[in-house]
Amino acid sequence: MVGQDNTAILKDHFQRVKKIIQVEEMWERVPDYAREFSPENLENLVKFAYFGGFIDMAQARNFLLLDKKEIAAIRTRWYEEIREKGCWLC
Repeated sequence: MVGQDNTAILKDHFQRVKKIIQVEEMWERVPDYAREFSPENLENLVKFAYFGGFIDMAQARNFLLLDKKEIAAIRTRWYEEIREKGCWLC
């Protein structure tokens, strides 16, 4: 993810992803620890929204301010994490 100089943008993206999840009436599935902004929690919300089918990979990439190569690596990590730990949808 990007550096500290983009914190305001990332906070805005967090709010936008949060709203998408709320519109889908799935906010109650988000654990309490992930409901406040941090770069890690933004990634968690984006991952949740992506696997929930609320956003596509291009939107995930844009919300996280990543290029295509970076998001491909993160997507691979996400799939591995979900296989190991499950997800909030499960």
